Amino acid sequence: MLSLLVLACIRTRGYYVKKYEPLLAEKQQIIDGVTRYAYVTTAEVFPGELFTEENTVFRQILTEEDSGLLADDVIGKVAVARLSEGMLLHTNQCSSKNCDKTERECIFTDIAAADGFPEYELVDVRLRYPNGENYCVLKKKRLYKAGEEEEVSRLWLSEAEQVLISAARYDAFLYSGAELYFVAFIEEALQTETDSFYVPPEQSIRQLIEIGDSRVAADGTWFQMRKAVEERQQLEWERRNGY
Repeated sequence: MLSLLVLACIRTRGYYVKKYEPLLAEKQQIIDGVTRYAYVTTAEVFPGELFTEENTVFRQILTEEDSGLLADDVIGKVAVARLSEGMLLHTNQCSSKNCDKTERECIFTDIAAADGFPEYELVDVRLRYPNGENYCVLKKKRLYKAGEEEEVSRLWLSEAEQVLISAARYDAFLYSGAELYFVAFIEEALQTETDSFYVPPEQSIRQLIEIGDSRVAADGTWFQMRKAVEERQQLEWERRNGY
């Protein structure tokens, strides 16, 4: 009796294996076809933030997306958009941080309204003179914070940008009532750079020429423009002081 029962179980098992094995193989083939290895965010990532082992993980996932669209080796790259936790990373969401050879991290405490913007915000740095003239000193810079001190800001600046911001800080000190401040983009993906530009003092213009900055006009126009700016500020000072 026991032998008959064992034989029946073997025959039954063979029947079901023969019946369902092709279906299981087909299902496994489908699973294999959508199995990918990709990076997934494990925390919210902001534009300009570096991908690290703390905010991403490399894992096996199931997706029908083309593997060529999925980002690989993202560690050390930066996010180009705000990403929520659990998002699958694609190549168009990551960017290599190709720094200018002269680029350095600079820390500032005298640029107004730093505490009004979140970290990783895309900003311009502008200078407002006492007579109301307003110019863009630095364009489309990613704003970083320095620890818990919200009024402290960090920017990655090239040698030419460091010359410009130093000159603008000098102007803000020289002209009473002048102010350096941040402005943010409303929609960075759709907005272009500003056409306004700051013209620094003569010595800074010469520095920019020496380092080969392409923004400085070679025909001496910047010297004339700077002279005109200084004359207008002098007139404003005389007006305010009753001269």
